[in-house]
Amino acid sequence: MDNESFFKMPKVLFTDKYKDLSAEAKLLYGLMLDRMQLSAINGWCDKNGEVFIFYTIAETSETLGCGHDKATRLQRELEKHNLLCRKYQGKGKPAKLYVLTMPKISTEAP
Repeated sequence: MDNESFFKMPKVLFTDKYKDLSAEAKLLYGLMLDRMQLSAINGWCDKNGEVFIFYTIAETSETLGCGHDKATRLQRELEKHNLLCRKYQGKGKPAKLYVLTMPKISTEAP
């Protein structure tokens, strides 16, 4: 197990707040969070200092083994739940994706 890689998934994805988010969208969010860590390490920041990633629809489709329409739908699902923001660059360039953070789960009893 020492040489295996893992993706981390935020536990909050599995609470009532995100019950309408599909399992595939949750998986995509985890993949994008992993990519965000690499972007931060490599200094991929915009002029405001915000870290972004490139994760095209084609790449989403290939990674998840789904069609173009479903990959598009999954990214839109993340946008709808305020987990992803796409900034289009135009001129055939891929969109910059900003993976948005989510609230932490409280582990304390009320």
